[in-house]
Amino acid sequence: MSIFNFGREQLQKGMLNQMLQEVGIDDVGSFVQDFRNEAAQASVAPHQGDDDYDEDATLQHASGQQANLFSMGSSMLNKFSGGGGGGHGGDGDSNPLDMVQGAMKAYKMFSGDQSGSGGGGGNFLDNIGSTVQNAQKMYAVYKQFDKNGDGKITVEDIELYLQEMGLGFVSPYIAKGLFQAVDQNHNGTLDFTDLMALTAILNKLNGQFGGAQ
Repeated sequence: MSIFNFGREQLQKGMLNQMLQEVGIDDVGSFVQDFRNEAAQASVAPHQGDDDYDEDATLQHASGQQANLFSMGSSMLNKFSGGGGGGHGGDGDSNPLDMVQGAMKAYKMFSGDQSGSGGGGGNFLDNIGSTVQNAQKMYAVYKQFDKNGDGKITVEDIELYLQEMGLGFVSPYIAKGLFQAVDQNHNGTLDFTDLMALTAILNKLNGQFGGAQ
């Protein structure tokens, strides 16, 4: 089965769950919760234990990029860092930039590092170097679809969102099926960290089930 031509029949037969199990995800809820926990931990101490991380260079870069990253959404990010988005909550004392970088680091850890695999290509998260740059691009795309500024996007937005991320080759049935699986509180919306987790899942699926269209 391919993530390109996955259809309604395959979804109804539970084949998405089989595909997830083949990439090591037995329970999406547990995967997302582990992802969120890792993102929260990384936002508290975002650079500890990362052997490949040039802390001085990246922090210097972050200082220069912070105003640009949050110029259009500082109030929303403050709300999000204070517990808004998806009903999952957060640490009100977290630095918003650290929070976004924490989610990016969790993505890198949980995605399976499938850079260059699969037939879709063009996933900017596999091609941009630093955590700050990745987080900036990811947040910029996310912000486009946060229409009312509440820190959430809906299932109606997910296909366009994935297209902007270079994942438009994914079947809409997989996209919406994963959205519903990641939406653990079933309120029809996902916050930034949830979306990062969903993207990590898709990246793992792409590595196993991408192939050529």
